[in-house]
Amino acid sequence: MASFRDRSDAGRRLVGPAAAVLPTGRPVTVVALPRGGVLVGATLVEGLRALGWTARLDLVVVAKVLAPEFPELALGAVTAHATVRSSAAGQLTGMDDARYAALTADARRRLAGRAAALPEPHAPADGSVLLVDDGLATGSTVVAAVAELRSGHPGWLGLAVPVADATAWARVRPLVDGGVALLQRTPMRAVSVDYADFTQLDDDVVRDALARWG
Repeated sequence: MASFRDRSDAGRRLVGPAAAVLPTGRPVTVVALPRGGVLVGATLVEGLRALGWTARLDLVVVAKVLAPEFPELALGAVTAHATVRSSAAGQLTGMDDARYAALTADARRRLAGRAAALPEPHAPADGSVLLVDDGLATGSTVVAAVAELRSGHPGWLGLAVPVADATAWARVRPLVDGGVALLQRTPMRAVSVDYADFTQLDDDVVRDALARWG
């Protein structure tokens, strides 16, 4: 049985636990990973505002490093200012440096296309920043997103996800100042397993959420 009806349901259930770890007295920017994380983040912003927080939605764009022969395995991830390589994935695939460099270049091309199609992020350098996604599987995209957000020197950086692979969570959690994972799985087959509705979203959903809650 699925743990969440959909991403909005997951966002609502994150509100209380997220509020408990956020530093009080600071505005918070909920920075979501598009596309799925944006619906979670929008609902979280709505809930935080209802509790009296000054909260807004923003995004951070990440592209996974993928190989055609391993379509379900993220070998790493890239952002505008960060590159992360998964050592575990490299051991599994036997990927050499030259091949990985070529795949990373492809990921950067996809990143540029995704960034051009979405509103420009404006995450602040002060206040609190809470990174949100609809789930954490290998952790590569979240690690890259954390590195990207750290480059802006936020006053506080946290992470909130509805569900996470327990091993990946243990690796990622020390990278942030506070964290919430409502559910942890060992092993975790796929993020979609915990959602009754895991409909794939388009960029219009992201733009609409940012226009309303950004």
